[in-house]
This record gives sequence, structure tokens and C-alpha cells, in this order.
Amino acid sequence: MVAMAAALPAGTGAMVGNFDATVARMVPFARLVAEREALRARFQAGTPYPNLVMDGFFQEDVLDRIAAEFPKETPRDWVGYDTRNEIKRTSRGLIGVPPFAQAFLWQLCSEPFLEVLRDITGIEDLVADPLFHGGGLHESFRGGWLNIHADWTQHPHLPLVRRLNLIIYLNRDWDPAWGGGLELWSDKEGGRKTVIEPFFNRAALFPTEETLHGFPDPMTCPADRSRRSISVFYWAPDPGAIERGAPITFLPGKKVTRAKAFARSLVPPIAFQMRDLARSLLRRA
Repeated sequence: MVAMAAALPAGTGAMVGNFDATVARMVPFARLVAEREALRARFQAGTPYPNLVMDGFFQEDVLDRIAAEFPKETPRDWVGYDTRNEIKRTSRGLIGVPPFAQAFLWQLCSEPFLEVLRDITGIEDLVADPLFHGGGLHESFRGGWLNIHADWTQHPHLPLVRRLNLIIYLNRDWDPAWGGGLELWSDKEGGRKTVIEPFFNRAALFPTEETLHGFPDPMTCPADRSRRSISVFYWAPDPGAIERGAPITFLPGKKVTRAKAFARSLVPPIAFQMRDLARSLLRRA
């Protein structure tokens, strides 16, 4: 062991210590444990269905670093959704996600954090997804939207059923007038709803099954701004999940998004390819 330690580059011990210290403060475990009864009561009292909004729980410098290292739109190997129901971009799980953000995401899937979530939500068999399917980093730009929907619940590769969503927003100085607020709907008519603005260091926790949510109005943020978030899905074991799981079900959407989607369907795909190419060349110039 002594020989191995001597062979390590100078300063390695300090680097490991600094990394361990940073990871240790990524998630406020002590505060969450101390406040879990109050958090459980707030979650159960949430409307229009159980949900919890937590402001200022995470270290600002941790979230600022994740935001600063957020992968640029070009180049990155992300999943792009550009349909009549949504315009957004998501990482492929942890693929291409910077190491610091990966460490943060793994802390959100650690057993101590899962134990707190079980206490808050009452979902006793809650587990994490090692593949981060659908989770990771999410981003929407000016004009983006996500129609009100109930989420898919089946895991495509593992015998798991999705039970819980956690979203942490990274948007400093976000103006609510730009849109992008997460709307939680009680029914398909939006009879009762709660709007969660995507403010920096705000976390939203809500169950997945049959819970309508989205941000259905196209965003009007400046062209150089985007709605960024960290997203983690939590699951429960279910051997029949793949067979019984429900696909995503969108509502028809707003008139403006239906009109935009129809207009986009009339444009040849090559037009969008040329647009993306032009943007890429302009960024490199």
C-alpha cells in the first residue's frame, strides 16, 4: 500500500479529498432527514395531487457548476423531440453528461436519498434506475413546449414501473413571463392546476402514475436563454411492468401548438436540416 501511494502523482491525495468533500455536500442529507416529517406533510397536502416544491435546498455553487458545464447544443449526442406534442432536448441518460453532473445525479440515486424519498412519499419499495432512462439533463429553447400529458410508466429494459419524478431547475433570473412553468392539472380540462415556475435551485417532486403535467404554451424566453433542468425518475420493482405499463398520453394541446405543429408538418425535413447546419456554422464562425 505504501509503495502504491508513493507511486501516485503529487497532490493526488488532496484532489481525492477535495472531490470527496464536494460530493458529500452535493445533497443536504442532514437537512432532509431533519425536515422529512414536514416535507411529507407538504407532499401529501400538495394540489391538485400530492407534490412537493423545495426552494434553496441544494448548494448554489454545485448547481452553478452544473449549469456552467451544461453541454452546448452543438455538438452533443442528445435525444431531440420535435413533434406536435413537444419540442425539447434530453441527454441519453448519463451519456455525454459532464462528470460533475454525473456525480450529482448518482447522489440523487443513493440509498440515503432514496430512504428520504420513501419517507416523504410513502412509496416503500422505491428504487433508482442505473440506466437513467429518460432522465439526466433536459433543455428547452424559445418556442419550446410540452403538452399536458400522463407519463409513460414502463421501463423498456428493466422490470420496473415508474413511480416518481424529481426535477431540479438551473435557471437563474428566469422571468415567469417567458413561460416554461410546470403545470400540474387535476383533469383533462385543467379544472384545478398548480404552476411551478422553473426558478434556479427549485426542486419539484411529484408522482408519475396518471398525473397530468406539462408546459403547454410555447416559451418566449430570449433566443440566448433556455429552460434547463436536472431530471431523475424513480421506480418500483414490477416483473410485469413492460407488459402492463401505459404509454405516454398527450392531450390535444393548445390551439397555437396545434397550429404550429400543422405548419411544421408542411415544411420538408431538409429545411430543418439546413437550418441546423446554418446554426452550427454560425456558432463556429
